[in-house]
Amino acid sequence: MVRIVTDAAVRFTSPDFATQHNVTIAPVRVGCGTVQIPDGPDVSLSSLRQTLQSCSHEIVLEDPSIETFTEIYRRLNRETNQIISIHTSSGLTNTYENAVLASQQFRGRMDIQVIDSQCISIGLGLLVQNAVTAAMRGESFDAIIRQVRGMITRMYVVMFVEDLSFLERNHLVSKSQAILGNMLGIVPFLNIEDGYLIPMEKVRSRMRAVEKLIEFVSEFSSLDHLGLIQPGARGTEETQMIFDRLRTIYPSTPFSINSYGPAISTFVGLDCLGAIVLESEGDEL
Repeated sequence: MVRIVTDAAVRFTSPDFATQHNVTIAPVRVGCGTVQIPDGPDVSLSSLRQTLQSCSHEIVLEDPSIETFTEIYRRLNRETNQIISIHTSSGLTNTYENAVLASQQFRGRMDIQVIDSQCISIGLGLLVQNAVTAAMRGESFDAIIRQVRGMITRMYVVMFVEDLSFLERNHLVSKSQAILGNMLGIVPFLNIEDGYLIPMEKVRSRMRAVEKLIEFVSEFSSLDHLGLIQPGARGTEETQMIFDRLRTIYPSTPFSINSYGPAISTFVGLDCLGAIVLESEGDEL
């Protein structure tokens, strides 16, 4: 049977999905000096906020290494010769690249297809869930890969952040822009395009950013899934308001609210709010 591998920055519609369906998760950690903070599908930023805020060192994202993937693939080779490894966007982390390099060691011995999701969080999770479901139906290795790649073209991500210093750290804005923007209360509105985090627009208030998010999502005629990502596990009044407004537009669309974890926080900070859209097949913009 085809086995599915992903990384710990993933989020699922059900937190225990990986355990229930035998999905292998490569570890992802965030380092703060000597402190190691593991990510995972059930990890919320709520309990880690104080640790991350008080970190006096540079916060470093530690992707799964080539050696880690090599060991994962070697272990799975005892029970299968077909692996589909789906990972957080290569435009944000080195996870995909490390998985590719590890997979090359098994060329000729097993089929390993490494896929760049060009996405994050629940977007990655939806791809993994689809692959698992298809494998359980007995679909072929190549058919599963085609399905996942087809979904990637229908995935859209938008978000806004409160603290521009995280964007400055990742070279998306200059240091002077980050300082001035934080002083003026500028809220950057971002999207993920071809796997890269791209500033789309800057607005002058969080409420305007919320309106922009709702406007963006409401442009789609039909959706297969709509996910909100937020820092904490519990929904806020703001999240509930967004949910209620979008639910009136898409009354029958599957909807999830997920907490993003430490790995994604290294790019967007501790107060990001976003939406991940899976457009219905045939309705691409």
